[in-house]
Amino acid sequence: MDRRRRHTDSFSEDEDDDRGRKRRRLATDDVDIEDRLESLITRVGEKSTSSLESNLEGLASVLETDIPNYKHQIMKILCQCVVKLPEKLTVYTTLVGLLNAKNYNCGGEFVEMLMRSLKEALKTGEFENARMM
Repeated sequence: MDRRRRHTDSFSEDEDDDRGRKRRRLATDDVDIEDRLESLITRVGEKSTSSLESNLEGLASVLETDIPNYKHQIMKILCQCVVKLPEKLTVYTTLVGLLNAKNYNCGGEFVEMLMRSLKEALKTGEFENARMM
């Protein structure tokens, strides 16, 4: 009886370890994907061998596949880009337009998130960020 109990106890410990590893792996995968998304979005419009138009269309296609799982993160990154990279504002508005053409709700959700960020910036006295928005 004791052998059986030890065996099942060690089995459950191994199972818990496997679950913990899987959770950690999934968490790091999400972080990697978010970092990749942030890198792709912030670098769009920089000097490249291909045209800005093709870069934007390619990025919109990539983001379109990631939107079902990472919509909030993508919208958050875009909102941050509006504030931090105002020189690329036309690039980001075009990107949001392309995303909206492929996913009808994207544009409206982006504007709503940007408006919430604007109100929050005004409440907290971040007037320069509010001006950028």
